[in-house]
Amino acid sequence: MKEIRLHITNSTNDWKDWDHFLAKSKRGIYLQLSDWLKSYRAYGFEEHLILSKDPSGQIQGGMGLVLAKAGPLKILVTPYGPVLDEGKEELFPAFVSEFYAFAKKSGAFLAQLSAPIITTSDFQDHFMTSQPAYPIEPTGKGLLFKYVTGLSAFRAVKLFAGEEDAYEKVRSNYKANTRRDVNKSNRMGNELVFAEGAEEIQKAYDLIELNAENQGYAVRSWDDFGPTLISLVNSGHCIIPCCQNEGSLKGALIIFEAGQKLHYIMGATLREKKDLLVGHFLQDQVIQLAISKGYDFYDISMGGSPGVVRFKEGFGGEVLPLPEPQYWVLKPAQFFAYQKLLPWVQKNKTLVSKIVKRFK
Repeated sequence: MKEIRLHITNSTNDWKDWDHFLAKSKRGIYLQLSDWLKSYRAYGFEEHLILSKDPSGQIQGGMGLVLAKAGPLKILVTPYGPVLDEGKEELFPAFVSEFYAFAKKSGAFLAQLSAPIITTSDFQDHFMTSQPAYPIEPTGKGLLFKYVTGLSAFRAVKLFAGEEDAYEKVRSNYKANTRRDVNKSNRMGNELVFAEGAEEIQKAYDLIELNAENQGYAVRSWDDFGPTLISLVNSGHCIIPCCQNEGSLKGALIIFEAGQKLHYIMGATLREKKDLLVGHFLQDQVIQLAISKGYDFYDISMGGSPGVVRFKEGFGGEVLPLPEPQYWVLKPAQFFAYQKLLPWVQKNKTLVSKIVKRFK
């Protein structure tokens, strides 16, 4: 086998090439986009990139990293990776070795890696399909550090790419109640628009923050996440479909586009006396958009309250589970202290976020 050359980089051109690779390769994922990884700078974290290129300069694979820091404590995380070009799975051990070496060099006490492996599905060209050997035996598996967003699974709505009656086939997989509500939403005067300028994007995100506050769950503040969102929209990696009715904003979704697929990230609708079925309207519109782009599936995403999960299940979809993250303990004493502190950290997330920012 030819010598494998990897390098750690933060070059602007390398990040630009990496984003282009993620957009074009079916194995691409939004969790690896440069703007997404750079958003963690708001907490004083660092982003880094491991790349492999062939002699002509074409990317064979890569892995974006986040170095989480709070004073002397450091954790290295890759939320999804390495992302390897099809046929380049042989690079996996080299990437793991480079990841491990960089974690040690950075002084991290913990390194956590989430590999993009799905062994059985209709969409196998989007993932690695077999478990390569790890050149360095992990200490264990499990999600020990949750503050750099990862994925446990996809909920893939099959889009019947290239078929003339694709939309009707997708609709046939909706549950009966969902089809009924989608049809009804289209008769209520709902209008699809896209938030594009900074003011429109902030207005849409204000609705998401309001919904999170009312429903008792946390989202990143506009101050932390707004600049990232604007940059992602401007670069074409994010769209924000909104529903207007009689000139008033009624709902908005955050949709990321990478790897020749659309991913639902978050959304919100106004809760009013008259139910305009805005959520049904917007999700169905996004599905139609994904079909028009010729994509294989739409990731309507996992998670949410029981009601939200039932809503997503109404659009059909196959759950594609990812393997648990693997981790390596590099400094046992610091790791022991981290484990003891973790329950307190989880109960005081807002306070911890403020403390972490002070160490920037």
